[in-house]
Amino acid sequence: MRTLSLFRAILAGVVGLVIGVVFAALVNLAVPAANPGWNLFPICLAAVLSALGGYLVGARQKTRTRE
Repeated sequence: MRTLSLFRAILAGVVGLVIGVVFAALVNLAVPAANPGWNLFPICLAAVLSALGGYLVGARQKTRTRE
């Protein structure tokens, strides 16, 4: 089993963060909050963790099919 690329895992997290920031901005436009940071933090954290989790699961499944 090959090792997972740290660069690709970080890249997946950054892409998830960008998607989370865009989604939080759209939500903030629809429903303005007094403090946008409280809206931004949980959405971005969830986006980063889901992107990393999705990458890790996908990378492990890809390496299993190659063996």
